[in-house]
Amino acid sequence: MSSIRESTATRLKVLSNREEEWNLRMEMVNSAQRFLVLTTYYFGNDERGGKMADALLAAARRGVRVVLVLDRFGQRLAQNLSRPSQRPWLQERLREIAEAGGLVVHYSPQSLRHRLVGGGVHVKIQVSEGGVAVFGSSNIAHHSFAQWNEVSLELEGDVVAHLLREACRFARLSDDEAVALAGFLPVPRVSAATRRLRYVREDPAGRSGRFFPFGTVHNRLTDELVNLMDSARRSLCIASLYCKPAPALKAALLRACRRGVDVEIFHSHRDSLGVTQFPWIAASIQYGSVLKAGARIYENRAGEHSKMLLVDDREVAVGSYNLEHAAHDRLIEAMIFSDDVETCEHFRALFETMRRNPGNAALTPVWLSELPLQLQVKRWLCRPLQRWI
Repeated sequence: MSSIRESTATRLKVLSNREEEWNLRMEMVNSAQRFLVLTTYYFGNDERGGKMADALLAAARRGVRVVLVLDRFGQRLAQNLSRPSQRPWLQERLREIAEAGGLVVHYSPQSLRHRLVGGGVHVKIQVSEGGVAVFGSSNIAHHSFAQWNEVSLELEGDVVAHLLREACRFARLSDDEAVALAGFLPVPRVSAATRRLRYVREDPAGRSGRFFPFGTVHNRLTDELVNLMDSARRSLCIASLYCKPAPALKAALLRACRRGVDVEIFHSHRDSLGVTQFPWIAASIQYGSVLKAGARIYENRAGEHSKMLLVDDREVAVGSYNLEHAAHDRLIEAMIFSDDVETCEHFRALFETMRRNPGNAALTPVWLSELPLQLQVKRWLCRPLQRWI
């Protein structure tokens, strides 16, 4: 089901530098003495995944309560991004973490219908007893820390306890254990300045109709993003792996364009995944109407994996929700909303950096005619399936 919670942070740092976030995550694991809880869509069969797995194993062996949540469907997808020879190694390391006393959860929805269409948990949270939480877009994999653009938040304050409870929920821990782990967190400083935040999480499996995947899915996080987009008066900046939004979000985007809002979309080039172009094909089917409405679309060849919406430089949403059908009707997603002036200024500067990045190429009016004929045929054939790819 959905969760909307007002909270505060005594510290909020935007993590866009890949090595800075990686070093923070590793330091949290290496210094943990009581617990380390980590949720991710997938764990890479690569050097980064190996280093994190080794660190988690070492933590479990020294008595730390290690809880690792992977999405079962997401982990299967990740196999396509790795060499076959690496796959048994990762499974062995996860087995060793469990044998050392850690808990490794391969999350699947309880609903068979949602399992069959790739439902699961897409929220990325890392928390330890040090009182710091990391929340954002990054998976534990090479692509997230050595190729794609990502954005996460480093947080301290009351919001950390809530993120810990959320991660424990995904791990399906008992209420007693979740409370016990929260008891190890330091008490937030009363005298510290705080920033107001709003955390919104939705589980579509709990709000789908009896005939799902047919019919309407009611998603409160989608509704919150629609409301945010509808509040735009001057500018709307969007970053997503691929922008192929559900109808409600597509309609909000077009309404913003009709109001004269300056709409910019930053997402990935068709070659960024390497193994497939189908997600880009599904997104490109939306290009015509979006460009005609006046929006600008930038494609990043290396890959844009952050999930951000900035409205009028005054309110931002950041987290795990890609603007795509899967985020609306299949995956558990979460976003943090903030109207904090300093935070919004950081995201304004971040989007300005993205505009100036030569790796972000703006689509031209002749983009479609420049596509290879084979790719144009694939776009035509995939049009009826765009919701699912």
